Amino acid sequence: MPTSTLLVLSLLAADPTPATSPASATPADTGSAQPKYRGTGLLATAGVLGATSLSMMIGRNVMLHKGCPLKDGAAVAQCTYNLRSDIAMGSVQWAANLTNLGIAPGAGVMLARYHAWHDGTTGRQRPLRAIMGAGGGVLGVGLAGVATSVALSFVLPVKCLDKELASGDPLAGDRCLLKGYAGWTTLHFASFSMVSAGAAMLAYGGAYRRASKGGAQAEVNVAPFAGRGQAGLAISGRF
Repeated sequence: MPTSTLLVLSLLAADPTPATSPASATPADTGSAQPKYRGTGLLATAGVLGATSLSMMIGRNVMLHKGCPLKDGAAVAQCTYNLRSDIAMGSVQWAANLTNLGIAPGAGVMLARYHAWHDGTTGRQRPLRAIMGAGGGVLGVGLAGVATSVALSFVLPVKCLDKELASGDPLAGDRCLLKGYAGWTTLHFASFSMVSAGAAMLAYGGAYRRASKGGAQAEVNVAPFAGRGQAGLAISGRF
């Protein structure tokens, strides 16, 4: 999952062998100049950000299990949380995820502009409806996952505390947290990866239509936002 956005854009970037004769495959046929950039730099940046987010997620889980080596039925155990390190790593992970929400769609737009120019020379027709439909589906699932992971950040501690109070075991809450932490952080990471990938596909489809038809036939704007106590993704479109 860390490279889901990178994989999606890499699949879109794969150009087949031109189906037309060399004489017809000239930039003059499109009536527009070849785009200077293909979005390769943004594509690579999206991959780096995804890898950074994944490494922070793994690091947080390893740190928690090393500081709190608890097992069911353990008679004696010591649990020490490195809260500062966890907050620092979590902040880096959030920053990487939110930055990718802007980088991935940008890469999709640049790649789409190049493909629209290239396809104008070869006559290729890309399945934009399928690309945008899949992008919308992936984005929707990702947003639902992000909402769930945010909700779990409040529900999981409360649930584990209740379990500890009900059992009378002072370590029951810690064991509960250990069991749920890996799944929660994985859901958080995977959901943001899907949001980035879906937004990139939608941005690609909208930009491709505009570039290939020479007008604002379709427009998709994806803009992440973050502020004190809130973060999200604003999406607007015209079709």
